[in-house]
This record gives sequence, structure tokens and C-alpha cells, in this order.
Amino acid sequence: MPYHDPIITERYERGVLCQLSVRAPELARAARPGHYVLAHCAPPGSADPLLRRAIFLAGADPADGTIELLIDPTERGLAWLADQPVGARLDLFGPLGTPFMLDGRTRNLLLAGAGSALPALIFLARVAVANGVAGLLLAAADSPDHLPPPFLLPPDLEYQSNADGPAALIGLLGAPAPGATIFASPIAWADQICFALTTDLVTPAADAVRAGRIRWGRGFAQAAIAGPTPCGVGTCQSCLIDTREGLRTRCKDGPVFDLRDLR
Repeated sequence: MPYHDPIITERYERGVLCQLSVRAPELARAARPGHYVLAHCAPPGSADPLLRRAIFLAGADPADGTIELLIDPTERGLAWLADQPVGARLDLFGPLGTPFMLDGRTRNLLLAGAGSALPALIFLARVAVANGVAGLLLAAADSPDHLPPPFLLPPDLEYQSNADGPAALIGLLGAPAPGATIFASPIAWADQICFALTTDLVTPAADAVRAGRIRWGRGFAQAAIAGPTPCGVGTCQSCLIDTREGLRTRCKDGPVFDLRDLR
């Protein structure tokens, strides 16, 4: 988990979002879907803002030594980072965290997400489709400009979105209305589900999986949980999340958890 001094090689505005391609060869070789980096979001020598921002990786290409960041500049630290030009050097620490683990038997992968962890699903979709897995991504956000553009995703991946707010993700999952059948849900089709969630969506997502599956084994549903991770190594204990085994740190024990383990 070294510090990196990478350089922005490409910058694009994607609606509200900002896409950065960053040359960081060591990081690109080590990165896996679900990993994140901690970014210093201030000019060199400045400590304002003091805390690093956690950013989920949206992609990595070991061959050309680049990583991709998809940033929603919703607060001043991320806004500063999104405003950096091509050629700017960044201060990143990572890759950090526990990544997604795909079962080698998975052939139909359901991806569903909302919030700042959503870029992790873009990374995962690229890896999965490249390995012959069929995929469907469901994404929800506050507006169309906050949704990942379809061209960032593999052409063979199906993509459905809703811009009525993050909570609309549960409707995309096919949570049954009174009298509806569970077989209308894409959950019944999936061999495995990988989520990107905010903490308030954990329980509704788990309820949707229970409604869509007769059996739900360990490893079937995993979730990357968004939220502040100030230190990244589990020292400050400020990112604790409640699990069946007690409190765990989102930054080190996660950010990817088995959804069955979350409370």
C-alpha cells in the first residue's frame, strides 16, 4: 500500500462527473475491482482539507500503467481534485481494502449500485465481461448527469438506470409489490450479485435479495459500502460498520463485505 505520485494523462467531463486517467504503473498492477485509493485533495504543502478522500477505482490497465477515477465533485476536496488539469501530479495512497471476489462458476453477474462506490462496479464489469461473464448493471442516482455514461461500460453489458434518487435502486432490483411474483426480479437470474451501496441501502438491498431468492448462500451477494475512510488502515476506528461478527472497519475489513454479514 505505497504512496504514489501519479500524473493525470487524460481528463473528461461526463455530465456532473469527472473522469481522470492517471498514470500509476505500480498501482495499476495491484488494483482489483473494489479497491480504493486515498487522495490528498489540496495543493502541495497545503493541509486544507486535512483528510484524504476515499475514491473507488473505476478501472486499471496494467499494460499501459494507468488507473481510472470517476469523481462526483460533491464537496470541496473532490471538487479540487476534479478540477486538476492534464499533467498535474496527484498524491495517492493505495490500493486499499478488500476487493470483490468472483466465483469461477459465475456466468450471469448482476451489478447494482448507487453512490460513491458505483465506479467499483464499472471496474468489475470490465473484468467480468473480459472473462466471458454475462452481466447486467443497475444504477441509480439523483439525476442523469450523476449516472455513469454507457460508453464507459463494456458493449456486451446490459445497463439499466434510474435518475429518481439512490433509493430507486431497490425498484430496479424488482422488489415485489403486493401480489407480484419474485420471478420478475433479475435477482432470480443471477449466479452472483455485487452491490455498491450507501449504508442506508444495505437493509433494503438485503430484503430485495431475500425476496428474489429461495436460497441465499455465502458469497452470493457482496457489497462495497461507501463512506469516509480517513486513515485507510483501521487505526482511527471512525469507519466502523455493524456486522454479525461485531463492529468492523470499512476501510480495512471492507469496503467489500458479504451482504449476509451486514446489519
